[in-house]
Amino acid sequence: MAKDLGDKLEAPSGFDGPGNDKKFTDIVMALAFLAMVAAMTAIGVYAINEGDYRLILYPMDYDGNVCGTNYGRIDMSDYPSLYILNFVGSGVCVKECPSISEELGYGDVYTLVTYGNVYQVEGQFNQAIVDALGNPPIEMADYSSSPEVRTCTEDNKNDCYPNDNPAAAVIASAINSGYGYAFFLGDTTNYLHRCIMSSGATDYLVNEAGLESLTDIVPSDDATDFISSAYSDLYVAQAWLFYGILFAIVISLGYAYILRIPGMLFTVVWGSLIGTIAVIAYFGYTSTSFADDFEDDDPQVYSDDQITGMRYFGYAMYVVAGLIALVVICLRKSIMLSIGIVKESARCVHAMPTILMFPVVQSVALIVFLVVWLIYAVYLASLGDIMVKTVDDSGVEGVDVQYRTFEYDEATQQYAWFLLFCLYWTFYFIEAVGSMVVARAVASWYFVRDKSTIGTTTVLHSMRQVITYHLGTCAFGSLIIAIVSLIRAILAYIQKQVEEKSDDNKFVKAVGCMLQCCFWCLEQCIRFINKHAYIQTAIFSTSFCVSARNGFFLVARNAGRIGAVSAVSEVVIIFGKIFITATTGLISYYLIEANLGDDLDSVLVPVVFIMIMAYFVASLFFSIFSMAVDTILECFVADEEMFDGDDCYAENDLKEWIDNNG
Repeated sequence: MAKDLGDKLEAPSGFDGPGNDKKFTDIVMALAFLAMVAAMTAIGVYAINEGDYRLILYPMDYDGNVCGTNYGRIDMSDYPSLYILNFVGSGVCVKECPSISEELGYGDVYTLVTYGNVYQVEGQFNQAIVDALGNPPIEMADYSSSPEVRTCTEDNKNDCYPNDNPAAAVIASAINSGYGYAFFLGDTTNYLHRCIMSSGATDYLVNEAGLESLTDIVPSDDATDFISSAYSDLYVAQAWLFYGILFAIVISLGYAYILRIPGMLFTVVWGSLIGTIAVIAYFGYTSTSFADDFEDDDPQVYSDDQITGMRYFGYAMYVVAGLIALVVICLRKSIMLSIGIVKESARCVHAMPTILMFPVVQSVALIVFLVVWLIYAVYLASLGDIMVKTVDDSGVEGVDVQYRTFEYDEATQQYAWFLLFCLYWTFYFIEAVGSMVVARAVASWYFVRDKSTIGTTTVLHSMRQVITYHLGTCAFGSLIIAIVSLIRAILAYIQKQVEEKSDDNKFVKAVGCMLQCCFWCLEQCIRFINKHAYIQTAIFSTSFCVSARNGFFLVARNAGRIGAVSAVSEVVIIFGKIFITATTGLISYYLIEANLGDDLDSVLVPVVFIMIMAYFVASLFFSIFSMAVDTILECFVADEEMFDGDDCYAENDLKEWIDNNG
């Protein structure tokens, strides 16, 4: 059985840990990565020269003009927003989205916005809105030269507003049950240059038109209303979003600094576990208490749905806190065991404090790439041809609604898939470089007799060695994951296309989900192999294939000793992430509530956003400890296989601990 898992490692002649590498690994793959970057740049330059980013960032009207630009038949430079008039999202370019207050009634069912003018029912329209906003109350572009222009006048009043009846107007040919060329004037919110009806306008139009079915054709529903209010809350609290991310960085740095102090590790780990449970439970208590208080308010400030959502959120927090408590109780002995290996990782990081800043370097590199990639992607998306489409689902015979959309030729679609592949490969490549730099620095700390020689220069030296000699190995490993990720993306695209043509077939959905699950499992297996391949390359400077084989069999031969310890150490690290996320969320909640509580529809939206970003920040910092744990474990078992007795590099405390508990 041992033979099936490969031969034990043998120390290379004169081995004394990672040294000054003089051998390139997987140089062909490094050249392939550079070729990919060159090809992506060529596509990006072509897209920038041929495209126009404004075609993507700004909406398109019914006539094929892009609002806010001079692209199309009519110059829309002064009309950046789209007022939506029908169910397919087609509309007209306007100077500003209409904002109609509650005092003005949120809208006017006797005013129609059409594909060419604003029609007001004589003697019926809301004069207060005209006095406040002007006449007409919404300033649209001049569509008189458009061949598709459709207007409402006194001459075709029966097609637009028969019998001066709002309910009759809904099913007349102009509005056409949401598939026509006109719609009522209502209060809107500017969302990415789209004028989206507010909930107040929706309620007003439903009541005044006398048809509950109107909610099906107003371009707003519960989901859109939530997005609109969430967008507004994030905009109002934008400064606090930045502060929240700073809180997460400071808390992460403080937490990581404390972990470097061995005497504090026990207190910090158990304090984090108990603190995480307490903070989450307190979230639940606060949320349910506020829900009860808001329900008792007279008059009630928040809607029943908001209060119910807040109460259910509190219940969910109680459940999460209880589950975490049960996990901690069941794994208490294993957690004690994992503290030992995290302690060694903390000692390692304590010797090289600058290693904590490497995730920041990775993040900066990723952000720079994403900025360039997004520019290429937006320009490429603008290379489509504008096509006219007709909606057949019309409520009035002989009346069709047309809209325009982008369609792309085969070459542009292939470029888009290639850009997606470039995104995957570069993202995983940056991640791989970071993993190998950390692994090499940690291995250098482990395989040295005099650990006082380890310091900041060790990290810088590891970075130089990886960039100089081992980028090919990083490119090799990241390429494999990128290919699998691209296959998953293609499968998701095919699944969506097939589902649309198969009328939401359940069997097709099941097959698609099964394939996605299989490739997700494959991706996780490859990630596991890659991580240990990077560690092997960091230690022995071997190529990717050799490192992957040796790393896999080394772990397999010692699975019983290091498997549980590695897994539980990850759990401890995950609890640290949760603690940082929850603490950041709690601080942000009270600060935002105190400073902006009266200006927001819900404090939870910006707080949840901050917590998501806080978890991302915490993950970056704890990735150092995660990689350090795996590297130290692998260094130990490699050390044990290569050397005997006093020749081993493992210090007595580490060796005794793993022998007793591993």
